Amino acid sequence: MNLFYLALSQIFISIVLSIIVFFISYKILLKAFKLEEAKFDNANIALSVFFSGIIFSTGYLLSGIIPSIINAIQLIKIHTNDNLFLEAFKYSSICLLFGFFAASIIQLSSFFLVKVFTKHIKEVEELKKNNLAVSILLVSILISITLICKDSLVFLLELFLPQPEVVRFN
Repeated sequence: MNLFYLALSQIFISIVLSIIVFFISYKILLKAFKLEEAKFDNANIALSVFFSGIIFSTGYLLSGIIPSIINAIQLIKIHTNDNLFLEAFKYSSICLLFGFFAASIIQLSSFFLVKVFTKHIKEVEELKKNNLAVSILLVSILISITLICKDSLVFLLELFLPQPEVVRFN
């Protein structure tokens, strides 16, 4: 029965932390692009497509982290006498926040890459002008880089999670 409550708490922690991460991402993007929330209407589909791509990218990267967290919590359950829920919250929070920062770096680097390749296009201005072609280009590059980087990010995060002890025979 203890596993059932652990699973429920893990779902709750994932939902709450994900909502917090998406809210922070949204607010940072509004500040970065100097936008008002009123700008998101039917008049500017390009901005909505671009923001949707960023949110999808963040969600996809964070979804790869969850199985690693669950495996770490199962190991903690076996090897700890401390409060399991506190340990689960600690590792979940650390991994999701680190994943959020890594997702932000991946997104910023992909946006920088596009700016380098398309020096003749002012992307932010084109997005504000509702240029759907620029929005689709940016989102497709962002999602492609996200797909490529996901496994590396998960591998990096697994280095910081508790691992089972392995006996080596010489």
